[in-house]
Amino acid sequence: MKFARLVTIALAGLILSTNAQAQNAGPFLWTSYIDVVGNYVRTYSEGTVVSRFSPGVAITVTRVQLQAAYGSQIGDTKVKCSPLPKIRVTDGTTEYRIAIPNARQNGPYPTSVNADSGTIAVGFPANANLRLTVLGGETGCQAGAINVVVQYSVN
Repeated sequence: MKFARLVTIALAGLILSTNAQAQNAGPFLWTSYIDVVGNYVRTYSEGTVVSRFSPGVAITVTRVQLQAAYGSQIGDTKVKCSPLPKIRVTDGTTEYRIAIPNARQNGPYPTSVNADSGTIAVGFPANANLRLTVLGGETGCQAGAINVVVQYSVN
């Protein structure tokens, strides 16, 4: 009976310790969705906030990816945008930007695009007021149905 209790306590401790380590292992994800870029871009503005995140500890953003059903283009004209609209992750001091590519206009899904920052290391302090915003591109440039994934690790 004592042996069974000892084994139970040991297993519980092991499970709790493994869970605590897993919570700090990362990478962690902050995800957002942008229906239409124009809904988040205002005239004479740096863009409005799509999503907010305030980590309780210092973090490092390690990758930013996006997948858009509708890449950047001028309305329904299939004209490419220049400059391109961008997604920005910022705390007001430090920032990272990634462009929303132009629609390809060919292939099986001609408007679908994606972008990947690759491996990056952008640090933010604990309790930073992180914001994901959209920065407008060329006037009339639109994109939409965009899933954004921000990967980060705990420092």
